[in-house]
Amino acid sequence: MKFVLPAVLLFSFCCPVLLQAQDAPAKPRAEVAPLNWPLPYMQTLPSDYLDRQRASLVAGTSRLARLNYDKSVGTDSIGWVRYGLPALILGQRVDDINQFFESDKFVVSANPKFGFSLFGVSYFRLYGLMNSRTGPMRGPLSQKAQENFEKGFWAVAKVNTKLAEGQRGIWEMEGSENHHITSKSCDLLASQHLRKIPEYANQKYDDGSTLAQQYEVRRDYWLKWFDERAKRGQFVEAASPSYQGDSVAGLLNIRDFAEDEILRKKADMYLDLTFANMAEETLFTTRGGPKSRVKVGHEYDGMTERSYDLIFNAPGRTYTPLGVGGHSTSNYYPPPAVVSLAKDTSQRGVYSFTKRWPGPVAEGGGRSDNDPDGVLWRKLDPERSVLRYGFATPSYVLGSAGLDAKWLDDASMGFRWQGVIFASDPVARIGFEVKPANLKDWHGFNPFFSVQDRNILITQKWAPVPPNPRSSNPSYLQLYFSPTLDQVTEEGGWIFVKDGAAYAAVKVAAGSYLWTSPWKRFDAVDKDNKVFITLDTENAPVILIANQAADYNNVFDDFKAAVKAQPVRYESGVLNFDSLTFYGPTHPAKINGKAVNLAPARGYDSPFIRSDWNSGLIYLRKGDETAILDFRDPKNPTKTVGVPITAAFPPGVGTDQPIVFDKPGR
Repeated sequence: MKFVLPAVLLFSFCCPVLLQAQDAPAKPRAEVAPLNWPLPYMQTLPSDYLDRQRASLVAGTSRLARLNYDKSVGTDSIGWVRYGLPALILGQRVDDINQFFESDKFVVSANPKFGFSLFGVSYFRLYGLMNSRTGPMRGPLSQKAQENFEKGFWAVAKVNTKLAEGQRGIWEMEGSENHHITSKSCDLLASQHLRKIPEYANQKYDDGSTLAQQYEVRRDYWLKWFDERAKRGQFVEAASPSYQGDSVAGLLNIRDFAEDEILRKKADMYLDLTFANMAEETLFTTRGGPKSRVKVGHEYDGMTERSYDLIFNAPGRTYTPLGVGGHSTSNYYPPPAVVSLAKDTSQRGVYSFTKRWPGPVAEGGGRSDNDPDGVLWRKLDPERSVLRYGFATPSYVLGSAGLDAKWLDDASMGFRWQGVIFASDPVARIGFEVKPANLKDWHGFNPFFSVQDRNILITQKWAPVPPNPRSSNPSYLQLYFSPTLDQVTEEGGWIFVKDGAAYAAVKVAAGSYLWTSPWKRFDAVDKDNKVFITLDTENAPVILIANQAADYNNVFDDFKAAVKAQPVRYESGVLNFDSLTFYGPTHPAKINGKAVNLAPARGYDSPFIRSDWNSGLIYLRKGDETAILDFRDPKNPTKTVGVPITAAFPPGVGTDQPIVFDKPGR
């Protein structure tokens, strides 16, 4: 089991332990060298992006005024790092910041469960940029401060980083994905940097391993990790508005600071795929489609990662600079096909996207008290997937996750989100939730079981015991109707929604429901104006339909009449509606009489991303812009941009047709 040195607690949400670097306060010293913007390594970036990066740096200094050296304590270290980085680049409070970093107040945070914490990514970014040996921004960080960072890194790594953990398989994961990725990326960079510093080169970790041994194992792990995830699905915490951003920050550090050229290239290509996936699921700045681990209010906000707005200039909306320490200091920029996919949303057409991403745990691979490395370790099954499905138009994105009911142990199951987002406003949506009888120990495990055919989604609550605690049942499906929607009305047993250039309809197929309060329109979402319906029948399915208003000639009454005319047949637990036959978790759903295939031959299938499952060969296309990401040869990953279009590429524009009732030939 891991342990950490005695220390104080930092923020309670992740319970890190702070490990002090041992230097005394620094004596007065000479000014360090200022920087000129942009730095040479960033000068090939687009000029408008450089402007946004600098604006992001300025925004990142906004909270630095709260920090004062005399009043600061160890728990303030992460603030000095996060807000100090942009300030050092901009030449603000350089002496104050270095004074704190040089002092014995400065600590490198660690987590008692994982070693390097989520905050470690910020420490390694500042050090990676500004250390005097390899940093592309060397100058603002004093030598004494640099040495204090190194001592802090070693204090955390020596106690917590275990060679045996680095030798585990790449489908084994410690705790949640964001903690695993960030912690293990820091393990790599700590060994990489420290092994070349004479003071540390011959030191040994507490498990007896050397820095050289740790580096080789950690490098090999990440070289394989990128290959396997590119082949079999990117993220367990799929599209999480908060946690996936932490993971991306850790991967960006590998891309920017790994000394192994092949590893840097794989990380760069992997980020291209990451942002391609974000782009095809995002409408302007709001990410649609199914998501995992959507918590702490993100189910009601813009559900967008800050780096997306920074890189792509908040497509369709106004860019507001926010502190994004990673991407504002990186020379990473996606290829033109991805940039066009993100920015030019009006020319994407109408399309479906499917992708197989990891989540299900291998048989016998769940968490165990008997694991030599701790109870948080578990093993994912690379052959099992969560099927992420979405349908996108210029007016809305509807999405859901497809699951095999036999796979109860699923690392991506927590706090899933599904529903529809609308183009009119970043927070305009209809979203599904589950209300348990008891919130104690409730983690939202697998709260939905769903089937979707383009713009029609059927779902029901699914909270099997286990993994949910028995105290959580009975639990009931809820639907959230954003207060920013244009209109919400009830007619003929349906709830109808009008928003911008889109319509939607909701039908509870069995039993009834209650409104938490009458729906009213507001210009923004706050804690007092969120409105839900709660079903009164525990396993009742719900139908959600979305259409562009143009599908019904922009006549809302025609849409309502067509929907109300459709037969809804629910008997003996089976719901038949239009092309869909839904059995809940008892039997695979059918579309047009055929069972839904949860393991299609393509791991990525859309007009913009195409890849055969487990191939490692990924084709990207938007219009005439193309790129190929080839992970097939572990020793020679290749990225080719602007390749001639062949039949292997996806079409580059969506031409799907939504289901429109009473439309001939549909």
